[in-house]
Amino acid sequence: MGPVRNVLTPELCRTFVALVRLDGSVTATARELGLNEASVSKRLRPLARGCPPAVPRPWLAKRGKRFVPTDEGRRMLPAATEAAAGWGRFAALAAADRAAGVTVACGHEAAGGVVLAAAARFRRDHPAAAVRVAVARGRARVEGVASGRFDLALVTDTPAAVRETARRPVVVEPLAEDELVAACAARSAWAAAFDAARPVTAAEALGWPLVLPEADSAVRRRWDELLLRRVPAAAPVVAVEVGGWRVLAGYVAAAFGVGLLPCSVAVGLGSRVRIRPLAADIRPSNRVYVVRLPDGGEAGCLVAAFAAALAEAPP
Repeated sequence: MGPVRNVLTPELCRTFVALVRLDGSVTATARELGLNEASVSKRLRPLARGCPPAVPRPWLAKRGKRFVPTDEGRRMLPAATEAAAGWGRFAALAAADRAAGVTVACGHEAAGGVVLAAAARFRRDHPAAAVRVAVARGRARVEGVASGRFDLALVTDTPAAVRETARRPVVVEPLAEDELVAACAARSAWAAAFDAARPVTAAEALGWPLVLPEADSAVRRRWDELLLRRVPAAAPVVAVEVGGWRVLAGYVAAAFGVGLLPCSVAVGLGSRVRIRPLAADIRPSNRVYVVRLPDGGEAGCLVAAFAAALAEAPP
């Protein structure tokens, strides 16, 4: 038996995206793409029926003369839109005469920290290789690796969550963990509570205004889950929600509330803040993982070399 043909093509993505944008009209989609309706219907058939393994669940359902996206179709629409829009850029990039390189996806904090340190180390051994750094949200980083857009991604999601998002085999390798602590400004209303060395409990945390990462971040989701597990009716007072650990640290130092910070960031604020550990039952993991595909293809050696540089870089 020969290899199974993958029905997902740039043309199919463009057709799917156009169809959804044009309210499910095959006629309008055919007109926009310069095709006849029969050709458009033929393209859409695997999306309406499902076509494992590439399309395990249908993306479209027929409603009268129009198509509507299923839950799976709505979930895949952003990725299909990105793929359709990026195909021209990809084709131009593939045709260009350029040096081999590695594309790394990460957050703002890592881009100027561990990734920068790793890139400097990597460049010493591979001076001709290009390094591209893309800042994206955690889920988009994993999806980018799974689709081949990124060679490597740094995330704080658990390996199980990463694999669920990727929906294909990926390698998930742990880096160092920067334990999370509670911190407040040395000159604040909460400083007296930080004279104790004992860990902060859920009850204490619920009594303070909190400075936290954004609600959709992996660390924040884990923090909320642990707090609710400990106190089912927990209603924390959130004074500030902001992305980026060092930005968040600035609000803590400015006495906006008690913040959740990595130990390295909190210690870096020096005497401006006071620090207490978090009780184990409300301390979310802050371990960073490197995500990559098992087979790096032609760039496999460079991907492995950059992953090694990340493992050796300071947190």
